[in-house]
Amino acid sequence: MTTDNGLIIINLGSSIVTYAILIGLAALGWRKGFRYMLSIAIFITIGYLLTVQGGNFVVGLINRFYTNFPKLIAFALGRDFNTVEPLNPLIPDNFQAPLLLRILVFVALLAVGIANAWPWEGAPLKPNDKAQNMRLLGLLAGLYVGVLGISAASAFWAAAPETLNRGGLISSALTSLPNYAAVIPSMIGAFIILLIVLILLRFNRVWK
Repeated sequence: MTTDNGLIIINLGSSIVTYAILIGLAALGWRKGFRYMLSIAIFITIGYLLTVQGGNFVVGLINRFYTNFPKLIAFALGRDFNTVEPLNPLIPDNFQAPLLLRILVFVALLAVGIANAWPWEGAPLKPNDKAQNMRLLGLLAGLYVGVLGISAASAFWAAAPETLNRGGLISSALTSLPNYAAVIPSMIGAFIILLIVLILLRFNRVWK
C-alpha cells in the first residue's frame, strides 16, 4: 500500500509471506530436482510428527529417560533399582522450556535434511537437464516442505507466550502464517505412498 507521503509500505500481515515461501520452495524444487528435496521432505516430516503433531512427546521421552537413568544404572550393576531415587525432570514443566525444546528439535532435524548429503541425492539437476519428471516431483516436494514448515512455524508461534509478540515486521509475518493442520495428515500419507511406489519402481537401485 502507499501512504500520503508517497512511501510504499508492504503489509506483512497479508498472505504475501505465505505465497513467497511456497513459490520460493517450489522454484527451488523445480531447479534442484526431487532427489535433492527428498531428504528435506523426509526430515521435516519426522520433525513435524515429533514436535508439532506429537505435542510434548519429545519432552516427555527425554524427561522419562533422564529421571529413570539412576534406576537403569542400578539395574545394569545388579542392584535393587527400587531403592534408587529418580532424578528431577531435566526439562521443567513450565510454559517456555518444553516449547523451546520442540522448536530446537524441529530445526535440528530440518538442518540435518538440508545439510547432509544423502546417498539418494546424487548431483542436483543442472539448468539444461530435461528430467521433467524429476523437476515436477521436486516442485511438489518443495510445496510439501513449505506447507509443513509454515504450519509448524504457525503452531509454534501460537503456543509462544504473549510477551514475544511485540509488534514489528517479524511478529506480523509470523502471525499471518496459516496453519494447514487439517490437511497435513493427508499430505503426509500421500508422501509416504509416493515413497513406497518409488522404492518399488527403483527397487534394484535402492538395493544396490
